[in-house]
Amino acid sequence: MAMGREMDKRVDIGHVHLKVANLDRAIAFYEGVLGFEVTQRMGDSAAFLSAGGYHHHLGLNTWESLGGSAPAPGTTGLYHFAIRFPDRATLGDALRRLDTARIPLDGASDHGVSEALYLRDPDGNGLELYWDRPRSEWPRAADGSLQMVTEPLDVASLRAASPPAIVDTTSNQHGAQPPRMTDDVRSKLRELRTRLLQLHKVLLEDTRIAYELDRGRVGSVGNLLQLVINDPWFAWLHALSELVVRIDQTLDESQSTDSDALALIDQVGGLLTASEHGDGFARRYYEALQRQPAVVLAHADVRRVLKGMRSSN
Repeated sequence: MAMGREMDKRVDIGHVHLKVANLDRAIAFYEGVLGFEVTQRMGDSAAFLSAGGYHHHLGLNTWESLGGSAPAPGTTGLYHFAIRFPDRATLGDALRRLDTARIPLDGASDHGVSEALYLRDPDGNGLELYWDRPRSEWPRAADGSLQMVTEPLDVASLRAASPPAIVDTTSNQHGAQPPRMTDDVRSKLRELRTRLLQLHKVLLEDTRIAYELDRGRVGSVGNLLQLVINDPWFAWLHALSELVVRIDQTLDESQSTDSDALALIDQVGGLLTASEHGDGFARRYYEALQRQPAVVLAHADVRRVLKGMRSSN
């Protein structure tokens, strides 16, 4: 078979998306142990996590795997995926986190080009944590080709590697704290919260109607509340509820800044993006917009507030 030209050298692997059996358990590992940040969560069905403010390096979902088991030995699929750390010290920090959480290693190897730890996440997915040595130190043959090896890793030395210095980014060069959120921005953030609550209300009503057409009458307000909390039919609305909670937390925090408000604006704008061919919230939101004029009006109100907040910053 004829081969095409070589891939552009700027191409990179952006993220990995895993099927998991229990979303909270997976988040507890990737966020609670390894330290990734949850950038967006879609109720109990999916979550996106990142390091360093990227939109996501890791996706987790239970769409086809809720309560499922790990693939049996002898089947095809993911062998492992790798998370690259910037230096030896940060990999050592990751090892100490695993020690604290009492998570065992499957192996630890020195590959010449890198040092790597091997383990499994709570769903049995293979995971490699590693750092690359500088390219100038990579072992090579006389013809310049790589000569990777697999030798035992000095785990004790890695564990003792000094943690990286923490850079304080919360103050400027004069040591002053960032200015607190202005009254104008705080007022607009409150208005955004009000509009989001109205949007949530009409989306909930639209979802209830669709549920009753398919499943039968909901009944009391208490029954509806239990469905909203526990039934997968309503789970897509959790992402919007959680955004409102984050806004409340930001408004309550005395040290919140205008930058915090702008970050919330971006999160709201990102969530309220309808897609006919998407999945999760984006697809359900598209369907609600097509079905219910009240959703369209509430959506327009939110967009108006977002536009006003962006134009004033």
